Amino acid sequence: MSRSVLTISRSAARRYALRAQRLDRAPRPRALTRADIARTVAAMGVLQIDSVNVLARAHLMALYSRLGAYYPQLLADAAGKAPRLLLEQWGHEACFVTPQVHRLLAAFTRRWASGHAILSHAGADALTERIFAELARGGPATSSELSARLAAHDLSDEESALAATDSGADWNRGAVKILLENLFDDDRVAAAGRTAHFHRIYDVSARVLPPAVRDVAPPERAEAIAKLTAASISAIGIGNVHAIADVYRLPVRSVAPVLDGLVEEGSVLQVSVGGIARPYYLDTTLTRPRRATHVTFLSPFDPLIFFRPRALELFDLDYRIEIYTPKDRRTRGYYSLPLLVGEHIVARADLAHNRATGSLEVRGAWDEPDRAIPLAEVDAAAAAALERLAAWLGASEVSIPHDAPGEAATRWAHARQ
Repeated sequence: MSRSVLTISRSAARRYALRAQRLDRAPRPRALTRADIARTVAAMGVLQIDSVNVLARAHLMALYSRLGAYYPQLLADAAGKAPRLLLEQWGHEACFVTPQVHRLLAAFTRRWASGHAILSHAGADALTERIFAELARGGPATSSELSARLAAHDLSDEESALAATDSGADWNRGAVKILLENLFDDDRVAAAGRTAHFHRIYDVSARVLPPAVRDVAPPERAEAIAKLTAASISAIGIGNVHAIADVYRLPVRSVAPVLDGLVEEGSVLQVSVGGIARPYYLDTTLTRPRRATHVTFLSPFDPLIFFRPRALELFDLDYRIEIYTPKDRRTRGYYSLPLLVGEHIVARADLAHNRATGSLEVRGAWDEPDRAIPLAEVDAAAAAALERLAAWLGASEVSIPHDAPGEAATRWAHARQ
């Protein structure tokens, strides 16, 4: 017997997505702890890590979008102080996840392994084991610190030749860094934290994992995929099979039958979203807010929008990050952030924190196709959001050059005169 498929509006789908990601309403001002950071990341599913620091690093910005003005050291403490409440792992990309999700993702070793030419080197196995032994003996270290410590070892000729090798790719990482990353990917080494300059600090996994999961072996892949699929739909709330699989970069062909099973048991509902061809899946435990009221800028790597097809289908956001695009070919600046107003993404702004002048610079701003909100309300919301963001960054002013590109930038600059 075939089931009837519920049809919902795009507006309803947007509000489900916003509620799932804790973006439907403004945060309540309160003193936060590292446990609050961990709970927020648990709700998000993943907190993607990115080193671009022209404004604030993406993982810091994504938390700001949900928590408002918080102390970034709380994230560093949650992931760097024992017992750790968050761990780094390869999931969507490099990301922070809960310890429980970390163990599920550990089922996918060598999914992200790199430096295959180096791995074929005669000294690769020996140097890998030496690196692991040195970490176990000498304690946590960055890759450069570990390279310096290895210099005191009596390396074989093959190990010495390999240790001095530059891959010529992988961001020009040397062999020690690549072998450390492969140990990380093999679940033998974990991230103990980050330096002030954002370099990963490595240690053996047994010393990094919190007691609750230290002895938890990675599950079989089928079990991991089933549990991660359930976690994915809980995190994004609503999406098609591709969006759900994308959260942890799982194979769609493996996720699809799991979703069918979740539909059969009633924890997930297949729905039709008005104007969208593919079927969507909805977390049945999710409540839909009557309206969304939050106003905030979003990181380009925010889980709400990091799967670009869903962002386009639900929010009319056709987003492409342009940090690697030549300047003369950029259409929306270097690092543009979408502006969320209620359930609509109404603009995007190319933002930078000029630490030398102490200003939050709007280097360009453009309206989005969604015209559901009058421009006067968009501009007022943007002005308030910019002031809040500047205060969190410690910037003393918001600066919008008179010649900043984009129709929104022109209005915003004029309003500040």
